[in-house]
Amino acid sequence: MKAYINNIQHSFEQNETILEFVRRIESNKDAIPTMCQDDRLENFGSCRVCSVEVAREKDGPTRTMASCHTPVGKGLYIYHNTDKMKRLRKNIVELVLTDYPSDKVFPPENKKATPFQETIAQIGIPNIRYPEGSNHLDIETDRAHPYIKSDLAQCINCFRCVRACEEIQGEMILSMSGRGFATNIIKGFDTTFDESACISCGACVQTCPTEALTDKFETKTLIADKTVRTTCTYCGVGCQLDVSVIDGKIRGIQAPETAEVNEGHTCLKGRFAFQFYDHPDRLREPMIRKNGKLEVVTWEEAYTFIADKLINIKNKYGADSIGGISSSRATNEENYLMQKMIRVAIGTNNIDGCARVCHAPTAYGMQQSFGTGAATNSVEDLKQTDAIFLFGANPVKGHPVTGAKIKQAFMKGVTSIVVDPIKTKLAELATYFLQIRPGTNVAVLNMISHYIITENLVNQHFIDSYTEKYQEFKEHVQGLDMDELETLTGVSKELVKKAAIAYAKSERAMEFHGLGVTEHFQGSKTVMLLSNLAMMTGNIGKNGAGLNPLRGQNNVQGAADMGVQPHQGAGYMDINKPEVQEYYAEKYGVSTMPKKEGYKIPQMLDAAIDGKIKALYIMGEDTIMTDPNTNHSIKAFEKLDLIVVQELFMTATTEMAHVVLPASSYFEKNGTFTNGERRVQRVNKVVEPIGNTKPDGQIIIDMMHKLGYDQPTGLTYDAAKVIEEIADVIPFMKGLSWDRLGENGLQWPIKEDGTDTKMLHIDGAFKKGIGTFHHFNFEESPEIVSHGKKYPFILTTGRELEHYNSGTMTRRTDNQQLLSKDVLEVHPKDAIKKGINDSEIVRLISDRGSVEIAVKYSKNVKKGVLRSTFHQPEVFINIITGSVGDKETMTPEYKVVAVDFEKIL
Repeated sequence: MKAYINNIQHSFEQNETILEFVRRIESNKDAIPTMCQDDRLENFGSCRVCSVEVAREKDGPTRTMASCHTPVGKGLYIYHNTDKMKRLRKNIVELVLTDYPSDKVFPPENKKATPFQETIAQIGIPNIRYPEGSNHLDIETDRAHPYIKSDLAQCINCFRCVRACEEIQGEMILSMSGRGFATNIIKGFDTTFDESACISCGACVQTCPTEALTDKFETKTLIADKTVRTTCTYCGVGCQLDVSVIDGKIRGIQAPETAEVNEGHTCLKGRFAFQFYDHPDRLREPMIRKNGKLEVVTWEEAYTFIADKLINIKNKYGADSIGGISSSRATNEENYLMQKMIRVAIGTNNIDGCARVCHAPTAYGMQQSFGTGAATNSVEDLKQTDAIFLFGANPVKGHPVTGAKIKQAFMKGVTSIVVDPIKTKLAELATYFLQIRPGTNVAVLNMISHYIITENLVNQHFIDSYTEKYQEFKEHVQGLDMDELETLTGVSKELVKKAAIAYAKSERAMEFHGLGVTEHFQGSKTVMLLSNLAMMTGNIGKNGAGLNPLRGQNNVQGAADMGVQPHQGAGYMDINKPEVQEYYAEKYGVSTMPKKEGYKIPQMLDAAIDGKIKALYIMGEDTIMTDPNTNHSIKAFEKLDLIVVQELFMTATTEMAHVVLPASSYFEKNGTFTNGERRVQRVNKVVEPIGNTKPDGQIIIDMMHKLGYDQPTGLTYDAAKVIEEIADVIPFMKGLSWDRLGENGLQWPIKEDGTDTKMLHIDGAFKKGIGTFHHFNFEESPEIVSHGKKYPFILTTGRELEHYNSGTMTRRTDNQQLLSKDVLEVHPKDAIKKGINDSEIVRLISDRGSVEIAVKYSKNVKKGVLRSTFHQPEVFINIITGSVGDKETMTPEYKVVAVDFEKIL
């Protein structure tokens, strides 16, 4: 494994190209100039700028070869900077410049050089001996898109944008048209970015070596005062972002290629949707409601008012008359402090978070099966898997970077199974698509398990060695009637059988699931049955396998880790156990901890209506907008004596608050988020807090002080110090520290020496000691049983790529131009039967109320099934969703709502 660079011997690595070899040995990315090469893309070799001379022996005859896609061979002699290569590179650039604007050869003083300009400078400006071309110079600039601009006069036909669109995002919107000198890039069917099917990820912009493709912020040519690495605030993927700051303001964002999570890619929200941070609508001052109106007050007045009210309520009604709702948008440190304030400074376990309305069944179900409620594997395992089982998730919209990786695997032919009531993009690409009736998850999983067992495809060694209660499970599913379940699910039993066999026969099968699993009446049961599948086939504790929940928000995992739940404290310890109460009391420096298990969010609202809860302290959660059965939530809030809300903007919830406290955004503070693969990553402060806002962590510390408890890490919020306390309290984060996190974070469990864990349950080492099988019968949702006859359609809800849940932040960016309204997807035959046209506004009705919404004809839903989103307050879809929830966790059943729709006369 030896080769020579300029006659000096060096060791090369397996499958290393000459370009990679020379760059590594010389520790210089610019050792060999490139033009069409991008480390994130498959090597293409179209420009030949990276050419080198290669010989079989010293001083022997040489051949000119493109270093980007030529592998290093044993004994090769590589000469990469000879006069011959310099002349060749200069001649190539000379040809390119014949069709390139002369005023773009050098960067202007106020801009950073583009990669192509850097290549020109490295190679040297040639004398252009060829006639000037004209084809590209006549192409109009495309500025129709809210974010992406094109000026194809600067295109050098390197194909990088085309390849990025295909190889990174998998969309194939960009392509080449024409021949010879007339070759040019086109979007879609030769239209604009805005009119094409572009999903605005910006991968093409980032890879483009010129300004042929740019964004409205001109991010890649900004000369920033500083660039700060931080973690995205949107979904649970946890993309790393490089944020450019000029004059104290955010001017642009790029995706760092060294980030392990997103590998130089991100979605339109992470890359472009940052303008919310200094939007005019941002809350900037504390407010107290006086005479029915919110009025600006000082922080001291707000703190004193809240503390006095809480103390009075506690003295009059007891600590359990107060509840706290925390947020998966906040950092780990802030969630930790929030639950600590509720438990220690107030004295109740009435603490919950927005994980309650999404992935609580994942945590509960996986804890019952494995002992831990988190992803077993890392997303990078997609590179090693033989099969992907995607259940109840649409990651290309909800988790775009992971979704793009899954899509790439689908396109490359990995065995793929999708179970979903909606025909998503991934469903269209899947080997097997099981389009079930909403709410029948348990039924279809029982069918899959039945066929794996009857076809004798179980991993008996794994079952016998590492699990319990398999025999009861086996007998249960073997006795089920497949014809009956076929009718219930609406999916052919033969198709289910083929999918089951494909999953079981795969050496390494990787499962991903989303809210289409958890937001159901039988959500926790579904998670346990998915766990059964992994165990019965031995797809646990090895690379390319496992159970991997796609966490909805950026810090759903972290909020739960930090103890934002009424039955478990920080680190998932059961607060009902006396020894756990003593443990927390000692760690927090108090004599006693609350002993009664607290209320979950739905229970808090019911208790408010019953007069048992008198005050709610809410951090970063728009409960009125996002919780189901809005009128029920409003009724509960109207009964409260005190509502305190920490927020970025006015929301439906702050409109009902007695006190509103302006919080700093994630750009304005330090902390950590934990993504869906248990990776704790830094959130670094990028700019100073807007107006008179404060980080949520500082607000909580101030409030604890007012309530009589001084945070041991000091009265000034310091994320690094809070992490030290977290590491001391949570056993599986023992080795966590700010410094150890570095640029790519650590995946828990983290040993005391800082070693992290990429994969759980290796060799059957389950946290609970042994993996446990469970078995359940399908139960129809009470929503359908109670209301199905009167309201014969099933509404299922979801999210779109452009927005983030209730859209509080994204609606204040140009994403709103890309998607400005919620629509109701209806099968054309269902709409036509009612005399309703496409795009017509209809009345959507349930037992709880009605909303008006535009119809969109769609064959992505089956007849009898409707789909909508909940991004826009103008529709307020949760007015019609119901209070039915998962039996074990009370997570609302947003995915099955009995409705009807009618023409508005």
